[in-house]
Amino acid sequence: MAMARAARSPDRGSSSSRSGSESDEEQPMVTVVRAELVRGHRPVVVSEVPVYVALKDRDGRFFEDKGTCQNVRYRWLRGPVVKPCFFHPHKMSQIRDVAKTHLCYCSKECFQRGWHNLPQHMWGTKPDDVWEEPLAEWVEVANTRSYCPGREDIDRPLRLDILPLLKDGRDAASGGITITTGTVIPTPKEARTRRMISNGGTFNAEWLSKQFKVMNWNVLADLYATESVYPYCEKWALSWTWRKHLILKELKSMAADIITLQEVQKDAFDDWFRPQLAEAGYEGVFQQKKRDPIFHRGKYTAEGSATFYKTTRFKRVDKQVIDFDRMSVQEIRNNFPDSSQEAEKSVQRLSKGNVALVVILEDLHIKTTHSSQATGPSGGHVLVVVNTHILCDPTAADVKLWQSHLLVQHLNQMNLDHMPMLIAGDFNSTPESAVYEYLRRGSVRGDHEDLHHDPCGLLSKLNLSHRLCLATAYETCNGREATYTNYTEDFKGTLDYIWFSPDALAVLAISQVDDESQLAQETALPSSTRPSDHVSLVATFMFHDTPADANEGHGHGNSGGYHMGNNPLGALTGQGGDGLQALYAAAQYL
Repeated sequence: MAMARAARSPDRGSSSSRSGSESDEEQPMVTVVRAELVRGHRPVVVSEVPVYVALKDRDGRFFEDKGTCQNVRYRWLRGPVVKPCFFHPHKMSQIRDVAKTHLCYCSKECFQRGWHNLPQHMWGTKPDDVWEEPLAEWVEVANTRSYCPGREDIDRPLRLDILPLLKDGRDAASGGITITTGTVIPTPKEARTRRMISNGGTFNAEWLSKQFKVMNWNVLADLYATESVYPYCEKWALSWTWRKHLILKELKSMAADIITLQEVQKDAFDDWFRPQLAEAGYEGVFQQKKRDPIFHRGKYTAEGSATFYKTTRFKRVDKQVIDFDRMSVQEIRNNFPDSSQEAEKSVQRLSKGNVALVVILEDLHIKTTHSSQATGPSGGHVLVVVNTHILCDPTAADVKLWQSHLLVQHLNQMNLDHMPMLIAGDFNSTPESAVYEYLRRGSVRGDHEDLHHDPCGLLSKLNLSHRLCLATAYETCNGREATYTNYTEDFKGTLDYIWFSPDALAVLAISQVDDESQLAQETALPSSTRPSDHVSLVATFMFHDTPADANEGHGHGNSGGYHMGNNPLGALTGQGGDGLQALYAAAQYL
């Protein structure tokens, strides 16, 4: 927590005895009216400390200083070491045990736990055996408005003195403010290693060169990472300054060929994700939701979905956006042609701004070997990657199912029926939901409880059936979905999936998802080690080598090809045959 206090003059009150001109000369050109760390977050190594400074000049004009004002001076100082809590390294200590364990703790409960239960071999060193740093030692480290902590600042608080200047350039005796931060924390450690789970079988080394890895993750937009929603999470652990490093480390550690992200802010995409992932060999496509921008941290921004792909493995050949709101308006007009009032009510309920981003990629490594396989301009396999974020409102199961229906409907209209397809995202729907049943089975049973709440009569107007053949990577490979993909105090369950075309793709392996004991280490997500309230999903796939005859597809629609220039993309509908089980063995090597 940052603390600010006004600088006091040692001879305050003596100005009444001075002349008018002398008094004017001793008055600062500006006064600091407000200074604070953005959201009071703790500073992080290699990340600039975010500070807001508001000044007032002699004419009474208020303005924010971003480092250009010549009438104020900044001074950063580094304080003494304050050790973190022994049990909670992400928390600053408040108590130091000097009698028994010689360790530091963040609370009375931690102190009592250490005093009564900690074995002696885990105790710290007695103070007499170590050099004690003077408590009052503060060393100046910078004289600029901005400061980026280094490793030498770890476990030390920082102090920022904001000093108004007089006409002659001297420091004014009044009108300044001092901010003291929490201790500096190191840059997040490398991402956790996550084991890949397969279904067994024999191993063929050739599959290693053919497989590609897909990662899906709702990264939690900074817009929504508020203390009111996540009161159990430390303020600094909620800050984008901290979370962006953890997110990037996990993305890079998985080394996926395709990454689909949700809740990516436009400014975060431009300033962080795109340049950072470009250095790792990715290109990205962003599509924000159809909602009005929100004023956040001094500027308007919006969030949406971002799809990245390794340029050494894939190239983009097309991009499309599925606008659920626009499609809803047309659908409502068709279903309510004679009732403008009923139609308006339905449109209002359905207009939520959600979209799906469709990116069509061509594999640069694996070429097609059969005329019925979808082929790109350069002869490689073509893959349709859909990235979506379905409405999150738990009281709007009808809207979620409506959006899922529009998604499938639009994919059918794009003539992509016979192309290998991935549909990844945050569906805000559990495996028991109507959305899951609709995507997995192609229909929804009439007595499903999600169909009972239909305030506008929307679902009764839909033909809830489709012929796309879809399966999820986790259920296919592990026999069940991940236990948790969203873990907060209010909800714990599975909402995220990687759907795929099982007749065109084989899933080789999935990444293991943390169990509840790990997710609950700091109550829930996000935490100091897990930067989102969602858990990422990772799966490896491979194109089927020997497709069956195009007419033997499993419930696909029209056979029309998707064209790029003069190159028609054919259909890929074959099953993997007897060798499918053997494909899973490659997972232990991925």
